[in-house]
Amino acid sequence: MMNYIYPALLTFLVLQCQKEPGNQPNQHTAAYAVSDGVQFGQEFTVERLEHVIVYGGETPRRLHVSARQLADSRCPADVMCVQYGKATVVLSASNSQGENDSIELCLGDCGEGANRSAHIVQATVGESIYSFTLREVQPFPGLEKEGEVQKARLVVEKVKPAAK
Repeated sequence: MMNYIYPALLTFLVLQCQKEPGNQPNQHTAAYAVSDGVQFGQEFTVERLEHVIVYGGETPRRLHVSARQLADSRCPADVMCVQYGKATVVLSASNSQGENDSIELCLGDCGEGANRSAHIVQATVGESIYSFTLREVQPFPGLEKEGEVQKARLVVEKVKPAAK
């Protein structure tokens, strides 16, 4: 009889030791943090893997923008450097008509003459053309505060529908 009680008791104890479902991390959560959204033409900041919805005006479709990569190799503010360096941002943008996941923007020494203080790129997403402007990558190297997260300051505007 005891041979049946011990396995049942052991099973009961093991089941009691498991974490409650509410305390377990959700393994299926999205990799992107989502903001409430901004209007076309409005400046906003985006962190790496953050997802921003851009909407408004005469544009019926919402544009979903996320920063896939943020890299900053600019010369720190308190250092004398031979090269200025550059900050790059790779965006992914999608709407109900399609996606473009390779929108690359660059500030600083991007290999095309003078150092860029802003960069504008036009890109097609679905059946529309959008203008993506990178204004700044924050914080500037050497001026970061502890725990400060790297962000890109952007403006997105709809230019026109893409030619068919």
